[in-house]
Amino acid sequence: MECLSEKMLAKELWGTALQAIGTTEIDPACENFLRGWIAIGIQRMVRQDRISATDLTLAQVNLRRLVELMKIEASYLSTRGRLDTSTIKATKKRLRMRAALTAFELWPLWPHNFVVS
Repeated sequence: MECLSEKMLAKELWGTALQAIGTTEIDPACENFLRGWIAIGIQRMVRQDRISATDLTLAQVNLRRLVELMKIEASYLSTRGRLDTSTIKATKKRLRMRAALTAFELWPLWPHNFVVS
């Protein structure tokens, strides 16, 4: 089983994020937020020794889901076509609500509280 480097994981996951974002405009603050979540996800992958190609595929699927959730929140906020700080706040709130009601997660990106040891 091939293990991927952290640098390669970051490159692949950011490429996935850009594909999922597509033509949607992203503010610099939102870009930093998304890069931060990717970095946290990579830390989790490394700590859990889950850095194979299969694990990368799962992370990519869940990253696409996260970006889609952000786009949905943007449409609710009437900022369709643009991801910004209000989108971030709304998405985090929605994720917390879902996680409180179900076993919802977007490994390795969500939930955050399992990252810090």
